[in-house]
Parts: sequence; C-alpha cells; structure tokens
Amino acid sequence: MKQTIGLGLAIFVQHGREQEAADFYSEAFEARQLKTHRIDGELAGVEMLIGGTRVSVAGSNPQREEEPSYGGPFFPKAAGAVSMTILLTVPDIEVCFAQAIVAGAALRDRVQTDTEGRRVASLFDPFGHIWMLTERRADMERASPDQLVAQADKPGVSALRA
Repeated sequence: MKQTIGLGLAIFVQHGREQEAADFYSEAFEARQLKTHRIDGELAGVEMLIGGTRVSVAGSNPQREEEPSYGGPFFPKAAGAVSMTILLTVPDIEVCFAQAIVAGAALRDRVQTDTEGRRVASLFDPFGHIWMLTERRADMERASPDQLVAQADKPGVSALRA
C-alpha cells in the first residue's frame, strides 16, 4: 500500500486567545472544533477541521515571546506580519467572504477575477493571519494531482501570487 503525505497546519495566536480564534474560524470558515488541549488546566490549543484539513489553533508560548532567541513560532504582531498565507478553496466565494467579514475579518483584497480566470479574494483574520480565498472550479475538482502538476508546468501559467 502506497503511503501518501498528509499536511496539517498550526495557526499560532496570542496566548489566551485560542478559543476566540477557534470560534472565529468556526463562524467564518465553517471549521469544526474536534478537541481541546490543556496544559495545567489552561487551554493551550484547539484541534479543528477546516474542509478536510486538520488545523491546530495554538497559543504562542509566552516564554518564547519574551526570549525571541529561543525561536518561534510566534503570533503575528500586526495584520499581515506573517511568513505564509493560508489558502482556502471554497464553493461560493461571495458567501465565504461575507461570512468572514461578519465574523470579524478585515478586507485585504475584494472578490475579483485573477489573470487565470479564478475568483479570488483575501482577508486578514482578527489575529493577523492572511487568508487567500479561491472559488472552487469544476474543471479543477475533477483534475488528478498529476494533471494539476502538468497544468502548472505549461508555459504562460503563472504561480499563485500573494
């Protein structure tokens, strides 16, 4: 049996805001809370499912925040002060975008059509992370991973730009 690679994400927020973040992701992106993790009785993280991807929402370690030389991960100190964006493919971008704004997200880029004909938008969540929304296209849903790689290798097809 061939093993496949799985991917999960850990989204770090300011210590003490873990449940607030989990509640936001539930409201904005229909995430399901699966399990909470506590250290000495204090909430340290929330395990969630966004679509089919496991996401851990964790509070950054206050000791690491006080001594940056220990290394992160750290929570964003300002909107967009991050080293990665979170890409979310959604069935209806208008609905998802509106839900996220109502839940407390801030506008980064309005819903628009990009140079490849995809409907895209981006938001700042209340914790500083950038969420890139792309509307699911029927032709991409049916494509195998090999077909997606071949499509990306075609001349004139640009990589997704943040």
